[in-house]
Amino acid sequence: MDQIIVPVLLFTSASIGAAAGLRFNGYVLVPIAVFIALVSAAVLQWNGFGTGSGIATITACLVVNQAAYIIVQIFTPTADLLSDEVANSEPSPSREQTVRGNDGAHGDQKTHPFATFDSGSSE
Repeated sequence: MDQIIVPVLLFTSASIGAAAGLRFNGYVLVPIAVFIALVSAAVLQWNGFGTGSGIATITACLVVNQAAYIIVQIFTPTADLLSDEVANSEPSPSREQTVRGNDGAHGDQKTHPFATFDSGSSE
């Protein structure tokens, strides 16, 4: 029975990480890591694992969990790591410059308060 505990914990951790990678963002890894550490510690303690082997197994479970999350994020086409979406050309109200139009011309740009030098002057 003890021989199957560690592979089951590792497989479960990888499955949870992969499922989280398909559905959630990176912030969910923190509560998942706490959950995995607590459940793994309880299972390992219940089955009589020592401190050293328990810590090593829990660490391996957390690494496998996060590796599975990252692998799913990289190889899932719907993960949107690099978005191909174009901005909607609507600047926010606090923006200092307008958005370039379709013809390439800039709208009315506000000058920056520190832009007082003349870059076109000759010496």
